[in-house]
Amino acid sequence: HNWRQLLGTDRAVCQQMSTGFMTGPAADIKVTTSDLRSQVGRIQNQVKEIQEVVRMYSSTTGPRRVRRVKIQEMSAEVSDSNPYSRLMALKTMGIVKNYESVRDFSIAVVGIGGVGVGVVEMLTRCGIGKIIVYDDDTIELANMNKMFYRPEQAGWNKTMACRHYCSELNPDTVFEVHNMDIAAKDNLSKFKETLAAGGLDRKSPVSLVIGCVDSMPTRQAIEGVSAELQLPYVDAVCGDDAMSGHVQLIIPGRTGGLEASPMKSHIAKQPGVCAASLPTTDSIVAGLAAQNALKYLLGFGEVAFLISYNALTNEFNSRMTYPDPRKLAMAGTPGS
Repeated sequence: HNWRQLLGTDRAVCQQMSTGFMTGPAADIKVTTSDLRSQVGRIQNQVKEIQEVVRMYSSTTGPRRVRRVKIQEMSAEVSDSNPYSRLMALKTMGIVKNYESVRDFSIAVVGIGGVGVGVVEMLTRCGIGKIIVYDDDTIELANMNKMFYRPEQAGWNKTMACRHYCSELNPDTVFEVHNMDIAAKDNLSKFKETLAAGGLDRKSPVSLVIGCVDSMPTRQAIEGVSAELQLPYVDAVCGDDAMSGHVQLIIPGRTGGLEASPMKSHIAKQPGVCAASLPTTDSIVAGLAAQNALKYLLGFGEVAFLISYNALTNEFNSRMTYPDPRKLAMAGTPGS
């Protein structure tokens, strides 16, 4: 009787297993095994993600990649192993009197979108002593059309990815990053403090501020702090249609401010709506901004106080700007 009962039980279990419907302890075992397999799969995926991040930070082109070492002094020696030979040729040719002094300057860049990443990369390659970056955004796949970020970096802070990329281009440049919206009320004082002590010695102010944002409130915040600290400010902006852009150098009390800007409004970021962008236009505006910064700091060529670019007509227009008497009057009024 016991043998027949056990045989009947085994047959029932086999039938349940074959039909996929199990009850009792056998069903619990099957569910537990399935859960474990699922958990193992998730852990394996997480390990792959961690390995990919480690790979990204340790190498971007494979184990044979050459890492550039720091160089104590810039040299004009013409050599395939000298990363500064082409830059120092500007001094040899008499274009820039003392190009090596580029290492003495500190530049703050606000916004590292399409224009900002180009500015930071160019200044890094030019050997600027220190670059401070401000941005509170994260990388999206929609950014791939205009930035040096990579698809696998989607979700990363732009500041972190920017520092990683540029510090490997030139380890001689010092990088400081702040993942924040500088226009937010709680962050404005920190923005001012980091500019005021943003020099290479961490005591003196930065040499110049470059704004690469399209939000007028943020641009006005940069202008306000720059005026308060008496810092030159370069405003670099592209139009919503990606067919225009401008670069304006604002020197507090000596030139016109944002009231002279040809671009004062932009499409607000909202679901289903976005401005157009072209990497070509962004790169042109970024190049003009970085070039103008170098001209101003190193004292060569003709500095542009306001240069506008039209991609449709291939036109570049440059003009001088003048201080607004009303702003000068307000600045000179006690308590203003």
